[in-house]
Amino acid sequence: MPSIQNGFLSPLLRLLTLLLLVLPATLTADTTTTDHNVEDFIVKVHVTSKSHDTVSPWNSSIISSTGSGLIIEGKRILTNAHVVSDSTFIEIQRDGQSRRYEAGVEAVSHESDLAVLKVKDESFFNNGDFLPLGDLPDVHQEIAVYGYPVGGDTLSITKGIVSRIEFQTYAHSGLSMQAVQVDAAINFGNSGGPAIADGKVVGIAMQISGGGEENIGYIIPVSMVKRFLADVADGKQEGIPELSLFTEELLNPTLKKHYQLGEGQSGVLVTKVCAETPTEKLIKPNDVITHIDGNKIEDNGMTTLTPKKQIDFLYHVDMHQVGDTLKLDIVRDGKSMQVEVPLTKAVESIYTYDETPVYFVYGGFVFVQSDRADICYSRRDYDKQDNKNAKEYARIAQALASPGNIGFHDTSNFFIEKINGKEFNTFKEFFTLLKTGQSPYILLEDGTGEQLAIDRQQAESGHQALLDKYLIQKPESAEVAQWETELVKEKASKQANAGDKQAL
Repeated sequence: MPSIQNGFLSPLLRLLTLLLLVLPATLTADTTTTDHNVEDFIVKVHVTSKSHDTVSPWNSSIISSTGSGLIIEGKRILTNAHVVSDSTFIEIQRDGQSRRYEAGVEAVSHESDLAVLKVKDESFFNNGDFLPLGDLPDVHQEIAVYGYPVGGDTLSITKGIVSRIEFQTYAHSGLSMQAVQVDAAINFGNSGGPAIADGKVVGIAMQISGGGEENIGYIIPVSMVKRFLADVADGKQEGIPELSLFTEELLNPTLKKHYQLGEGQSGVLVTKVCAETPTEKLIKPNDVITHIDGNKIEDNGMTTLTPKKQIDFLYHVDMHQVGDTLKLDIVRDGKSMQVEVPLTKAVESIYTYDETPVYFVYGGFVFVQSDRADICYSRRDYDKQDNKNAKEYARIAQALASPGNIGFHDTSNFFIEKINGKEFNTFKEFFTLLKTGQSPYILLEDGTGEQLAIDRQQAESGHQALLDKYLIQKPESAEVAQWETELVKEKASKQANAGDKQAL
């Protein structure tokens, strides 16, 4: 899975590609029914979710939305991850029935935008029948998309054909994976509904094009569904494996000659290998990968998917599970060899879901925990890093204008690298350094060297007045409150020990 090669996508991508989750709406939509057997297994998913304010994390809003889902083997519901992300309450409803059944998330992959739900009352499933999973559809094959689009409570079915099968960016995760483009009319609310061909599931409705084109929708192919279900079969979701390298196409004949590829050989040139990964021990920059799991890689980075269709060679990485071994044929300095790369690292969505903000207010600033991006460094660049173990930033989300932060009132998204000249690895470590420091002034420094300053005495004495002024009832998250309690206990213990020594 090319998390490294696709991990720096702009968050604006989510604005360009529209997810099919439906918010309460008053639009209308035609509803048809053609296959009663299939209809029995399509459900409407009602979701209540909680959205946190990224600038004022003590504030949140409640959102009601709906999506679609289908009954699969094992008395489970399959839907999109984006339908149930950040959910606080989920209900499932069958077509033509008024009763709703409470459900919960059993497994979720935000990377592949898939989730499995479990209904609490198993009588919902009647005799335990389910929709069977089929195979990857052919291009130009007719499919039917089932779901509950905006405008009504009854099931809708739209028909179309498969236009193409290729790598596309999944809007929910920002990662690029195999997707199926269809020309069936997919609308908001179809998310999580199945695409059916020959009575079997060939994909899950996911998103529509964000470019304004009509009748262009994307479904998650059944191949990705099967690998997700196999991943979570043991009750633990380990994710999609990552190869941890960059490659370049070898379309230029001179470049191929330079890297000593023989007649009939093709492949992709390795331009960077990520440091501190299993791949680094086996693959070197300037290696040429010619085959992956026995599949020939063309000079454009494609492998054969069907006799008439090609797919990005990284598709073969996606089809593995974390813990598997990937076989690569390479050419190094003109010599052919084969290596087996252990796939021990999983890709991660570039967006964060199902987490509440970890934060605290101090000195007129709102400090929020922020994960550091998993950047692919070459060995040379990695060795230059000063703080290789850093996992989290302390980010200033906003400044609450007050006398103590004059000159910094416009501060936002300030990522702190050092506090009073000291680096830190985690947000908890940053909090501890801030609260236990003895310096009268707190200097906060970002990666460019820019600094902010806090007067400790002024921050402590004006803390409650600041909270009252901005109506902040919860100045720290539960995690930070626990850290604060631990520091107080630790301080009291040290003082008690010191008193005992003096008594002796």
